[in-house]
Amino acid sequence: MEFHQSIQNRTTQTVAVINTFAAGLSVAGVDAAGLAAQGLALDPMAQQRDHALADYDGANNAERRGLLALQHLVLTLPKVVEAELDDHVHEESALIDLLAPAYAIKPRTTEAALSRGHKLASALERINAYLAALQPPRAGIVNDAQGLTELNAAMDAQTVLAQTLANGSARLNHARVDLREAAVALDRLNKRFYARLQALARANPALARAMTQIDTGAPNLPATLSIKDVLQGGEDHLHVLVAYDPASVDGKADSTLEWQIAGVDADFSRTVRVDPSGNAIGPFSAGQLVKLRTRVRNGNGSATSAVRSLSIV
Repeated sequence: MEFHQSIQNRTTQTVAVINTFAAGLSVAGVDAAGLAAQGLALDPMAQQRDHALADYDGANNAERRGLLALQHLVLTLPKVVEAELDDHVHEESALIDLLAPAYAIKPRTTEAALSRGHKLASALERINAYLAALQPPRAGIVNDAQGLTELNAAMDAQTVLAQTLANGSARLNHARVDLREAAVALDRLNKRFYARLQALARANPALARAMTQIDTGAPNLPATLSIKDVLQGGEDHLHVLVAYDPASVDGKADSTLEWQIAGVDADFSRTVRVDPSGNAIGPFSAGQLVKLRTRVRNGNGSATSAVRSLSIV
């Protein structure tokens, strides 16, 4: 159960006790109906968070696929240049030297791959012009039918994908903060109502007995283990790679990753112990929708994360 869900449950239980034993009770101008409304208001906020999570995971995977394609181009096209040109010919040796600025950049990230791609594109323009001016003319540099045109298109697309990912990350952060702040505020209000009910229960044994149905939560519950990224990958590109927020990893708690395949599993029945450095699960089949979440347990109870989903392509 997520934090906001536990707060909703306590709200429902508190409202039931108020309506039965203390009708008309209010705290800070909020009555039972207002308390219930605040509990229900968490649902659309959670839905908004879930939509933002799905959008972010989709954008993250699209950006990664684009990066892999761009990396392939910026790593292979220079090799084709070296094979096509003869470094013993002065003019061609000088053209090979144009690749030095690109070779100096390791394309491990989108930013680095784009930087290397721009330097490579500049060199390819001059190299292709040289090849076209020869007699007889020679074709421009290509690898698997991909050359300068495809490189420029991949860089343009990757810029858009990176911006979409950044936008999705910002929306997700806002949605998470909004839900968390609303749940924390409702938690505080629940506790204020509980204190008022405790005061009334001193002279009302029936109310005191009814208050035992209000789940006040066990102390020292484990913190939620947050999933940072859910990506499709592996050597066969059919695994789901899960990375965690290092700050949320509790080495003393029992942490597991739970998952299910939509339409195949009825519940999160598949589990694996969390590896703080990340887990790889699968393989899956193209078209399958994988849903996953974390669960952290200690002697006082358990906490689950929000559900993340990934469609295998």
